[in-house]
Amino acid sequence: MILKSSIPILIFLSLVLFYSCEKIENDCPIQSIINTKWSLSKIIDNETNEITEFPGEIENFEILFKQLGIIELPGLCNYSFGTFTLNDKDSMNIFDVGPGTEKYCLPQLSMDWENLFIINLRESSSYLIDQNQMTITCDGAYNLVFDFVESFGNDLGKLLFCTNSYLINCPFEIEISIDNVKIDTLTAGSIYSEEICHCIDSFSLHIGIILDISEGTYNYYARELKCSAINKVNSWTGDIYVKKDECATVFLDIIQ
Repeated sequence: MILKSSIPILIFLSLVLFYSCEKIENDCPIQSIINTKWSLSKIIDNETNEITEFPGEIENFEILFKQLGIIELPGLCNYSFGTFTLNDKDSMNIFDVGPGTEKYCLPQLSMDWENLFIINLRESSSYLIDQNQMTITCDGAYNLVFDFVESFGNDLGKLLFCTNSYLINCPFEIEISIDNVKIDTLTAGSIYSEEICHCIDSFSLHIGIILDISEGTYNYYARELKCSAINKVNSWTGDIYVKKDECATVFLDIIQ
C-alpha cells in the first residue's frame, strides 16, 4: 500500500505516540491480569472518596480473569461467571455476569456485599494496577479495590495478531475473536514489543496485539470495522496452533 500524502503518516505517528505514552502509566502490561486471581479488599465511594474495608466476618469475594475473556467468581452465592474485554488505555468492560439466581443466602451481610460487588462490577470502565493491588473504576456508586492472590497457567504461549494496515483515509479497527469469543480490537495505536514476538510482514512500527494463551489449537476470526470499503480483504478466519513458551503469529494481510 502507498500513502497518498505525508499527512496520514504524521497523523499515524501522532496516534502511536499518544497510545504509547498512555500505556506507560500502568505498572503492568494490559495482558498481565489474564490467568490471575484477586480478592476484593475495599470499596471507594465515588462521590465522597470514603473507603470501606471488606468485612472480615464474611468469606472473601474472589475474581479470576481467565483466557478468552472468561471470569470466574468463586465463593459467591448467586453468581459464578462472567465475560470481560480489555481495550486500549487500560479500559475494561464486564458482561454477562451470571447466573443471577435469587437465592437467599446467609448471613445478610454477605448478600449485601455480593449485590454491591456485582452491581458495580457490571459497570466497570477501567483498571489500574499498582504493585499488588488493582483498582477497577466503575460508573456506579463505588470503585472496587482488589488484592493480588496468585497467577496460574504455566503452559502458556503467546499469540500475536499483526497487520500491514495503517492510515490512508481514516483510522482502521480490526475486531478479533478466538473460539467465537471477542478478545480485542486491533487499531493504529496497538503497538507490541518485538522482544517477545516478531511479525516480519507487518508495517515497521509494529502494529499488533499479543495474547498470553494456553498451548493448543484455536480458531480465530477477525473483521475490519473501519475503512473496509477501500480493501479487497476485510475479514480473516482460520486455525492457529500455539505452543508453550513460543510465539505464534497471525498476519492480517490488507490488500488494497
